[in-house]
Amino acid sequence: MMIKNTTSVGGVEPAASKPQTEAAAPRLKSDSVSTADAAKAAALARAVQANIGLSHSARLAQIEGAIRAGSYAPSASELADRLVSAAEIDARLQAMLGG
Repeated sequence: MMIKNTTSVGGVEPAASKPQTEAAAPRLKSDSVSTADAAKAAALARAVQANIGLSHSARLAQIEGAIRAGSYAPSASELADRLVSAAEIDARLQAMLGG
């Protein structure tokens, strides 16, 4: 690229400003922050986590009791579906991460 014109650039003059009247000046809305919604959401999340934890613990206790009693009979097709699904997810994640 060849530069042909090398004249200097002059100073920049400030733009003339119009005085704003009070009626024409925009009124800014004050910002406000409320943590009430965040606190409600956090409480709801804790309640859901506690409920999930209890039902998971109860399910594990039920399975443990069935195993000890010798009556646990898992569904082979359900186990196979879950294993294949987990393998597919692992393969997709590895492909996405370049591994």
